[in-house]
Amino acid sequence: MTTYDRDRLYARVNDPAQALSGLRETVQQYETAIDEIETRYQAPEIEEGSVSLVRQFRTVFKHARENIEMAEDHIQLAATPKQFQRLRTELEDAHKRGVCIQLSLHVPPDEALPFDHSKFANVCTEVRRRDLPDPFVLLIDRQRACYATQNTLSNEYGVIVDDYTTAYVFHWYYLTRLWEVYEVIYDDRSEEPPYSFVEITDCIREVEPALDRGASITGRVKGTFIHTGQECDLTGQFVDVEYTGSREDESPASLIELAAEARIWFATDDRSYAIGGRGATKEDIAAKRFIIEQIADSTDS
Repeated sequence: MTTYDRDRLYARVNDPAQALSGLRETVQQYETAIDEIETRYQAPEIEEGSVSLVRQFRTVFKHARENIEMAEDHIQLAATPKQFQRLRTELEDAHKRGVCIQLSLHVPPDEALPFDHSKFANVCTEVRRRDLPDPFVLLIDRQRACYATQNTLSNEYGVIVDDYTTAYVFHWYYLTRLWEVYEVIYDDRSEEPPYSFVEITDCIREVEPALDRGASITGRVKGTFIHTGQECDLTGQFVDVEYTGSREDESPASLIELAAEARIWFATDDRSYAIGGRGATKEDIAAKRFIIEQIADSTDS
């Protein structure tokens, strides 16, 4: 309290309990915030998928590096040569882990590849060159995706996905616009088995012509039993294929013909299994890897 007496000023100190009540309230708010932060930090991670919109390409690229390091089976990447070089170390490490890596490389039609094809060795499984520029795209195990427009305008943005259903849309965008129609410039597969595939569509294209001519195809299927969630690694024979579309000639089925339902029948010593691709729901097994170990034609001795 303050009082005035003519030309003199007198001041009286307020009660400390009243003066400190506001400070105590502020301290209590900070302590509550600290407790909440500690609770959220120790809480288990959220399992649901997520989709995030970001404003800068560098944010998407940072997540791309982290996702490549977590890849277990399959990487699909659409990038420029410069971006590929920046990710090369992470891609090489993933290749060493047995990850299948497909690269759609944008090089303008009037330009030469800025480096030798040897740069792809021990880094990529298959590389295709495309003329048309497109956004940066990365897909990991059909579960996570990184997408970004690339320009200096104000409408630059990116999308970061951790959700199977949403990533599936990006997967088909990648196949139809960035992959299927372009020329193969590098392939590390040998001309003779064993062959390894992560996509059921690619496996069907390989085994169907051989089955049509009566060949016996032995190999393995790695995946998950749909009804139990148990992982499996089966050895047996590829005996038949089914898909919604139909071939008009003897050439391998097109991507469009395989775009709906597609399955492979695989026989072990015990029984025959219906095999679907990653995310299958109607078959016995959702496969992550198809391995063809031998193709023996009926005329082989």
